[in-house]
Amino acid sequence: MVARRVLSTSVVVLVLTVCSASSFAQAPSALYTWDASGNATPNVENWVKNFGTNTVTIDNNTPGSLTIVETGTAGEDIAMSDGANRVRESALNASGGTDVTGLDYLEFDIGHTGAGPINVQFYVQASTGFTFAALGPDIAVQPGVSTYQVPLTGLAADHAVYLRTIGFNARDHLALGNVTWTLNEVRAGGTPLTTRNLNTHDTGTAEGGLQGAIVNFDNLAVQGNDGGQNQTGLSHNAAGTGSLQWTDVGGSNGAAMSWGNGTAWNGNTFNNRTTDLSNYDTVTVRISADDPLDGGGTVGFNMFFQTNNFAFQSVEGVGQNIIIDGGFQEFTFSLAGLANMNVVDLTGLNLFSHAQNLIINVDNIQFNVVPEPSSAMLLTIAAVGLAARRRIR
Repeated sequence: MVARRVLSTSVVVLVLTVCSASSFAQAPSALYTWDASGNATPNVENWVKNFGTNTVTIDNNTPGSLTIVETGTAGEDIAMSDGANRVRESALNASGGTDVTGLDYLEFDIGHTGAGPINVQFYVQASTGFTFAALGPDIAVQPGVSTYQVPLTGLAADHAVYLRTIGFNARDHLALGNVTWTLNEVRAGGTPLTTRNLNTHDTGTAEGGLQGAIVNFDNLAVQGNDGGQNQTGLSHNAAGTGSLQWTDVGGSNGAAMSWGNGTAWNGNTFNNRTTDLSNYDTVTVRISADDPLDGGGTVGFNMFFQTNNFAFQSVEGVGQNIIIDGGFQEFTFSLAGLANMNVVDLTGLNLFSHAQNLIINVDNIQFNVVPEPSSAMLLTIAAVGLAARRRIR
């Protein structure tokens, strides 16, 4: 009787889980709306003149609009962008690069008061090197506000994961004179990824395979770490496809590791944050633990995230147990209920206390979307649940 009750409960949980999967998909989203959310007064959300000959004044006096008034020599060029440390409008505290990995385009709701079209180059400055990239050819932006879509598909992976600025460059329009620009919204869109390998630590990845990993806290649990939030004590294990390796000292609390967006740490986490993981339902870690003295047993661990200016969030606080036998095992955690997953500063793994020295290898951290169930699957699940309830009676 007890087993049947468990079966019935499991079926109900499964139905709820598969039906709610789409509610977590948020990666295609508005980046800027200028609707004054979270601000007591109008706010231009860190948009500035980036380069160009003309001068402008900028305001958000009309809710839902960024207004840019050209004031310099009539009709000269001007380029505007968000601030280099602003990730998106909703992230009031996070700083770093905007992650558009897996998305297809940006959309700008933009226009001007001129009497004819003005050629505009939409662009980003990407990676820690501020690499300039035009998003397709120039577009003739018409008077009045319309929507213009520009591709992201030409960006390299290390550029798409770290946009320092997003902007538009209005070319010379001398015949039209100075105009007023209105920018109502900037969106990132397309079909998001269903699987994302944040870190594989394969041979050939960034930093000789370390791929941005650092010791975050309980630092002295890592043999060879100097007590700082850095990479001392970490090494790359080239066996197989490659993995991150360290020796976790027995009798300690267990070390906490963190990863950024999969690119190089380069001395500071600013260089590989933030990451947009809002599209995903689960995270799976492929990890091994080995005891050189063959003591066996298990060691517990948990996943955590630091989001929107390093707010700490633990995932499924009970944790999971790794069998200490040197073999790789996969562990999956639900991401349900976590906040600000579109601005993740760090993805973390916290090893629990253990008596013996352990050699730890992390092979992969992978994020996944739980697939939507088909109608046939839902009918099957419902039928199984009904049958289970009938058996209980």
